[in-house]
Amino acid sequence: MSTSNAQPLPSERSTKGPFRLALAMVIVTTVTILWGALTTSTGSGLAFADWPLSDGELMPERSYTTLPGFFEHFHRLFASLAGLMSLALAVWLQAKGLGDAKARATAWFGGCLILTQGVIGGVGVLKGMPAATSVTHGTLAQLTLATFVWATYQLSNRYRMTPPAPGVAPGSGRKLVMAALIFVVLQTVLGAVARHTNSSHALWTHVGHSFVVFLIGSIATAFSIGKLSDTPGIRGLSRAIVLLLIVQIALGFVALAIRNSAGKTPENVANLGTATVISVHVLIGALLTVLMAALAAHVFRATRRELS
Repeated sequence: MSTSNAQPLPSERSTKGPFRLALAMVIVTTVTILWGALTTSTGSGLAFADWPLSDGELMPERSYTTLPGFFEHFHRLFASLAGLMSLALAVWLQAKGLGDAKARATAWFGGCLILTQGVIGGVGVLKGMPAATSVTHGTLAQLTLATFVWATYQLSNRYRMTPPAPGVAPGSGRKLVMAALIFVVLQTVLGAVARHTNSSHALWTHVGHSFVVFLIGSIATAFSIGKLSDTPGIRGLSRAIVLLLIVQIALGFVALAIRNSAGKTPENVANLGTATVISVHVLIGALLTVLMAALAAHVFRATRRELS
């Protein structure tokens, strides 16, 4: 009896649409992080004291007539868009049975992360932006970004077509690349503590830790190229990570030299040049999270145990 009309398994169905949505989600989340950095750098986090609305409206007048209102309100709009996209992705995958179970679980986990992150940010506004909620809000943003980068890879054609690397023991390098990813995220936590508390101790810990991140990141990328160079994407990701690490350290010292010693005060909005440089520093940190999470996902895929 012919089996030519057999329906493909859920994991074999095309995930082109969800992949594009997940990729768009990564882009929107990255923009949200940049906009959040501009909001913090200009001291605009309390431009609106209410939440989830702004001045009780969906589009208040101050959101397009004042810079603080513009930064804060559009940060909220970008965040809301990211949240809706994450929900749409998870529901789409679940309802249609697309991707494998791991991809669907990753999407739901990312959705829970972004919901938690948004609520913490809103509560922070209502509480007057205490450091604890601000740091947690920023940290969860990075974890959300890493999660959706991983989901994007799981929904890609490359994920399905990448075979286990020949001659490499299953699980090799996984702890190393995960350590590198954790250290990158930890660096953003230290940066967030320094930004939101204006603590000199946290600031110099952040500076010193950047060299630790560079060392561990270099080791992780060297291992990946040395052992998994034939795996698609490994070489390009590794080289981009090392390049961004160098740029990030250099830009970090520029930001250190021009920062306002008083911290995130509303007066910073008058110096958009300085705020932009510092925000780009935060953006590159987010891009490093993207690349390191992508590298980790590639390594995990290439070092899986081959099914007999």
